[in-house]
Amino acid sequence: MLGTFITPSQYDRLLQRAAQSAAQWLQFDADDMRAAYNRRPFLVAHRLQQHPLFDLDPLFALCRRLPARAVRFRVGDIPPDADFDSSYARFRQGLTLEETLRNFQPLHAYLCIYNPEQDATYREAIDGLLAELVAYTHPVDPGITWYSTYVFISAQGAVTPYHMDREMNFLLQIRGEKTADLWDQDDPVIMTAAQKDHLLNYDGLRPPYRPEFEARAVHFALRPGIGLHHPFIAPHRVWTHSDLSISLAFTFRTRSSDRRTAAHQFNARLRRLGVQHPGEVGKNAWVDAAKAATLHLVQRLRHPTRLAAG
Repeated sequence: MLGTFITPSQYDRLLQRAAQSAAQWLQFDADDMRAAYNRRPFLVAHRLQQHPLFDLDPLFALCRRLPARAVRFRVGDIPPDADFDSSYARFRQGLTLEETLRNFQPLHAYLCIYNPEQDATYREAIDGLLAELVAYTHPVDPGITWYSTYVFISAQGAVTPYHMDREMNFLLQIRGEKTADLWDQDDPVIMTAAQKDHLLNYDGLRPPYRPEFEARAVHFALRPGIGLHHPFIAPHRVWTHSDLSISLAFTFRTRSSDRRTAAHQFNARLRRLGVQHPGEVGKNAWVDAAKAATLHLVQRLRHPTRLAAG
């Protein structure tokens, strides 16, 4: 599985590191965090455009050092409604990574580096950014339990197709300009309660884009030094403009999003048993917590060796 789990003791150390560090690459507004975090998207500020590790040449060098599974790419013009999960395989055109790096702009290429912190050169920088992120999220959503990072490098005119992640996200624009389109994760026209349950239970494909969604999109202009918060499972699509673009995404889970995920998974199991309306997640925190606790109990009873190991 991609990403890294964070134990409570590791989380405490990240909080301590943030309190002791003089470097501040992230500059989130505390009022915006309190008012909008995990409810609606909002813009944030950062200084990563000044960080030498996030220039193009060091990032291309990183691509050459990492194992092949950590660097995925596609080339050409990608339809904005293409299936996100299959797009890398469909639009690779038989090219190698080296061919793509050498002809990046002419190929209209798009590249994703998965977990750059697995490289020793980048580990310290990503750890420091994670500590800063923990400091900003702790007052509003304490307890990050997992995170995964991605560096996106895209030529002019590249498109990240419509999709939704199963976590929260901060997308930080470092070079070039993008437009990010987001949709309200709580709009039942965009995603039904059943679709959310199946999404978080990993049942089949993610809910697809439909043309009638277009009028409901909210558009955000991103430039170097500006980032965007994506709430939990908020659908989104991203367009690169006339210049090459570099951005860093921090996706993460917390104790509260883990409970919501487990409640959705509980609902998905009820739906398999024929329960048509198991009660929408997010309407009652006590009910959601009970569903999550019940799911975890059932999982432990089915896998007692995991319980003993824990």
